[in-house]
Amino acid sequence: MLTDEEKKCLDGGFGDASRTAMDLLVQIGNSFGAERLLPIHSVHIVAHFGSLHQAGVDFLEKLASGGGKCKVPTTVDPLSVDFDRCEQFRIPIWYREKQERLKNAVEQLGAIPSWSCTPYYSLNVPRYGQDIVWAESSAVSYANSVIGARTNRTPFGMDICASITGKVPEFGLYIERNRRGTILFDVQIGNFRELDYHTLGAVVGRLSGAKVPVIKGMPPGTTNDQLKCFGAGAGSVGSVALYHALGMTPEARCRDPFDGQKPEEVFTITREDLNEMEDRLTTADPQLKIDMVTMGCPLLSLEELKSVFVKMSERHVKREIHFWIYLSREVYNLGKSMGLVEPLEKAGVWFSTGTCATISPVKLWGFKHVMTNSAKCAFVVPSEHEVAMTYGDTDRCILVATETA
Repeated sequence: MLTDEEKKCLDGGFGDASRTAMDLLVQIGNSFGAERLLPIHSVHIVAHFGSLHQAGVDFLEKLASGGGKCKVPTTVDPLSVDFDRCEQFRIPIWYREKQERLKNAVEQLGAIPSWSCTPYYSLNVPRYGQDIVWAESSAVSYANSVIGARTNRTPFGMDICASITGKVPEFGLYIERNRRGTILFDVQIGNFRELDYHTLGAVVGRLSGAKVPVIKGMPPGTTNDQLKCFGAGAGSVGSVALYHALGMTPEARCRDPFDGQKPEEVFTITREDLNEMEDRLTTADPQLKIDMVTMGCPLLSLEELKSVFVKMSERHVKREIHFWIYLSREVYNLGKSMGLVEPLEKAGVWFSTGTCATISPVKLWGFKHVMTNSAKCAFVVPSEHEVAMTYGDTDRCILVATETA
């Protein structure tokens, strides 16, 4: 049921862009049986040409030319182009121009030009229980699970329309009963290693699909960065938008995540399961030469950058390998001021800000065999860019990419 203001918007009383946006939201809401529209507190949208192509350009330009403006704080996922380093990364002019049109449209709409998949670290930090509208699987997982805000996995189009109207149809994870855990994962792998958080996420994602998993057995000292990596794996190999880690994530600390009911299924996860997933994520023939090593999916935090800096001591990148690290502009600038970036650049590391390997033109660069420490990157890049993939931890990635000075 629409309010008088929402009806006015649907009738064109606030302009063409608002009418288009409201019409789309109402149709989506009707298809899911939503009874009302909810006011929202923030939005995170996607605007990368690598995923949206010409249709995305046309739609965002239509909304911008129709007078659309973001009504709530709205951040933007990474671009498909690092505009600060177009020449260094040999971005084709036609590709750059398409992404620039998307960039211009987003900025005309009034979005915050964050160009990051980790907006929750600085520019878009929701509170527990707030209704938000976020796109991008790892960001959605983090917002729902680690923060306890409420959002569905919002598709392109719906995200910007929610920003323009300040509303979203009430369905899915905006409804309390749908946030209840449905399956239990009892993790019995012994001591956790760095890569295990990525890999465990992939295992949970594959077995969960779009259900809400509850995780038992994560170490008490698990960091937000590690939860970020877990959620990225679960949200890409599966469609997990919300998980509950017992004793750790807020909704699993405030109450029983199963709401007094028994889980539909119980899975025991062992080291063997993780080893099997590591093998699944490695698709390359071991004899095929690695020509690119990449980190930063999701984008590296400052603590993760510091870890790479320490591990790279007295090493430099091999001539025959590209070693690329993706991070936000904020983390890159902080890393520079802390003396972390320049030594790594001198050692041959290429940094890229405001973009990501999964949405960049990897195929156009001609790489054949990529290595990464990210389960999400390992799962997505081969299908998007037709490259072979090797999956391994940060230490192994650095060992492959470098040699001692």
